[in-house]
Amino acid sequence: MSLYSLSQTYRSINRLREIALILSQHGFHQVLEAAGLSRFLPLSKRFRGRSGLREIPAPVQLRMALEDLGPTFMKLGQMLATRPDLVPLEFVEEFKKLQDQVPPFPTEQALQIIEAEVGAARGEVFQHVDPMPMAAASIAQVHRATLTDGTPVVLKVQRPGIERTVSKDLATLYMLVNILERYVPEARPFQPRGIVDEFARTIRRELDFFLEASNTERFRQNVAEGGEVVIPRVHWELSTRRLLVLDALEGVPADDPRVLSGERTDPAQLAQTVARSFLKQVFDDGLFHGDLHAGNMLSLADDRLGLLDFGAVGYLSEELQETLSHLFVALIGRDYAELADGFLLLGSLDESVDMASFQRDLRELIEPYHGRPLQDLRLGEILREATQIAIHHHVKVPTELTLLVRSVISVEGLTRQLDPGFLVLDMAGPYARRLLARRLDPRRQARMAFRTLRDLREFTRSVPRQLTRLFQKMIEGKFAVDFVHQGYEPMIDEMDRSSNRISFSLIISALIIGSAVIVLAGRGPLLWGFPVFGILGFMLAGVLGFGLAFAILRSGKF
Repeated sequence: MSLYSLSQTYRSINRLREIALILSQHGFHQVLEAAGLSRFLPLSKRFRGRSGLREIPAPVQLRMALEDLGPTFMKLGQMLATRPDLVPLEFVEEFKKLQDQVPPFPTEQALQIIEAEVGAARGEVFQHVDPMPMAAASIAQVHRATLTDGTPVVLKVQRPGIERTVSKDLATLYMLVNILERYVPEARPFQPRGIVDEFARTIRRELDFFLEASNTERFRQNVAEGGEVVIPRVHWELSTRRLLVLDALEGVPADDPRVLSGERTDPAQLAQTVARSFLKQVFDDGLFHGDLHAGNMLSLADDRLGLLDFGAVGYLSEELQETLSHLFVALIGRDYAELADGFLLLGSLDESVDMASFQRDLRELIEPYHGRPLQDLRLGEILREATQIAIHHHVKVPTELTLLVRSVISVEGLTRQLDPGFLVLDMAGPYARRLLARRLDPRRQARMAFRTLRDLREFTRSVPRQLTRLFQKMIEGKFAVDFVHQGYEPMIDEMDRSSNRISFSLIISALIIGSAVIVLAGRGPLLWGFPVFGILGFMLAGVLGFGLAFAILRSGKF
């Protein structure tokens, strides 16, 4: 093992001690014992938790623990709040309360990072940099600035040392995953390794500001120049992985009281602009903003809509776009049978899915809306509840759908705030029908036929070669089939634990017998008339025996 690996392991173990202590303080002592993590606690806290938290629900306790564990774990909770397919709904609702607000880091450090990233003195690039940050989060903070040519910009500066902190916390999370999967069988259905894998990908992408800059540029290319939606321009010559420089947009959040009251703009017109922008992203572009809360939508002075923060985006394939179009058209036309079929197409099914039960639950969800006015329909809520039903029936829901549901709920909520009579579905109809009509476009059909022929050609070319290799291995006696046994790990772990206890018991027995022989022989140095080595042997056997008995009793498997 390299010195770096040893150092990383040492840091992870130290972090494990901190995590174990915080979890114990928030009432998760039993989980720590089941996972074997209580050994990282101080002796004074190993055998008791905080009784005052017994009445607090587990989701609340876990949310409080994540807040105390720091930025990385808060980000993990925020990610889990968007993944009802991975964690129970009660935890999802609680994790939504996590706020990514942390104290700003010193302005001197921010200025040093800015100069280091642009490769020049601050005065050579900027006329002015506001020392007071506009906002501060766990990953970065934002400062207003002015370029030497007078252009107002905003600077998104990465928090110093955040990459090292995230790297250390991710290593610790993977160590925790290994422990949970081995010692806590109840955690396996929640796929902890898959959760950490997805979180690691997400947060590493978030740490690379070039990716956010690229997303911003793609959205900027998808909007019309001088249109009703404005995307800030990226200053590529000044932006790096740790510094993002964008044009400043002068506006207020879309839910600002001045906007809602009509003092600043026409709220009904802004609601239509918000809906048009979102529907275009979903049905025309196949690329949508994944975090469309009101703070990322600005009402600009010229009655236009400004969009910010493209760190989280969703991508929709042609198939997923078409299925969503079917859903929207079915909702508008009250075709609830078609709506149920559309939900089935959204997820991937396996043999364990009870199709009849799944369709019945979807029908029970949708039927109460039959005959009711469209104004009563909440598209976001219907999609969210249908997603929950799919998850309950073990239907694998695409990640993009959960992100889309969150955005739909945000857009519906904001547009109804701006205009209580506005209905997103009314505006969605033409977009959905236009997308469905594009399926019949001769150019699209020709393109799909070409792809099919190309795939068929590759298949016919590869099959003879693969069969030849297979027969050759069989002739040479090298053909082998690997069997993978699943579900044996808990039994193997229990056998290892039992054999270790038996071995430990034999050692204790040998110590007792050996010490008894020494005492009976009466040889060697004496203490109070008894052989010293015999006394030491009995004492050691007593300590080891007490420890073994305590471990067995604590495991509950006496």
